[in-house]
Amino acid sequence: MNTYFYISKIFTPIIIPSNFLIFILIILFYLGIYKNKFYFKKLFTIFFICFSLIAILPVGQTLIYHFLEKDFINLSVQKDIDYIFVPSGGQDRLIKAIIIKDKYDLDKVKIIYSTGRPFLNKAQSKDGELKFVKNLIPSSKVNKEDFIFLPEARNTHENFSRLNQYLLSNNEKDSKILLITHGYHLKRSIMLANKYKLQIYPLPSSMASYSDTKGFINSYQKISVISNLRKFDLFVKELISTFFSYFL
Repeated sequence: MNTYFYISKIFTPIIIPSNFLIFILIILFYLGIYKNKFYFKKLFTIFFICFSLIAILPVGQTLIYHFLEKDFINLSVQKDIDYIFVPSGGQDRLIKAIIIKDKYDLDKVKIIYSTGRPFLNKAQSKDGELKFVKNLIPSSKVNKEDFIFLPEARNTHENFSRLNQYLLSNNEKDSKILLITHGYHLKRSIMLANKYKLQIYPLPSSMASYSDTKGFINSYQKISVISNLRKFDLFVKELISTFFSYFL
């Protein structure tokens, strides 16, 4: 597990598609355009076209919808639950959990929050998300007693390992758990939950593929190279993480 963590964090900047493509384009530009080598010039053209399409078109958003989020649209809230589980990784997950708890009057249901800092050098990092939830509690309808804070985790696999350990230690392995996390993150989370034989009911906190507009004109207005690249990066990163999680 430690090996997987360190390898994943060290190589993440390299395998992120937008970073990788830009590095390759710089190298191919030097060899193909500057040095005028035909083979590398041809490769530069191919990579440049691919990069341009990913940057201009919503390729990442489309892939996220079809491969990661399609099965989790319009899910209903499972009310007969024992816990709400929120793995670290986004403030919107915590907000959604609090909203659900309040909206459906789940007074006796506690929110299990798996804290975490996914950084190689923890001494020079802070858990801003944990600070956020502790500041959020006084201004919301939930109390500190409504939260169960699990020991710090470094990734999704450890999030579910901590949850499993908590349930085992309290003899509550058969608990029904509402899982709240990002839509693109649900497939991998459910796969890991199944490895621990947990009773999970998924609910997305947000959907990366969701758009509140349709049509060509509206799509044109919303063109964002940065957003398109980020969503493509997100899709590939989640796909790679899911692949490796399958073997853990």
